[in-house]
Amino acid sequence: MNSFIQDLPKVELHLHIEGTLEPELLFDLAKRNQIQIPFSSPEELREAYQFSDLQSFLDIYYQAPTFCKPSKTSMI
Repeated sequence: MNSFIQDLPKVELHLHIEGTLEPELLFDLAKRNQIQIPFSSPEELREAYQFSDLQSFLDIYYQAPTFCKPSKTSMI
């Protein structure tokens, strides 16, 4: 029975899309939306992805959606 369950295909049932954004995409979105990003390059952001605890993860995680929102000036 255990091997049967282990061999069943698995699926992710819950996902926060902002947690899936690659650094390059975040930079592209920030540039498109004229939003300042607090990292100088996608590589620097990727280095920040080396989380040491939950808070270091959340600090980056909660910034991601702000890079995706169009600024008021970019909508004109």
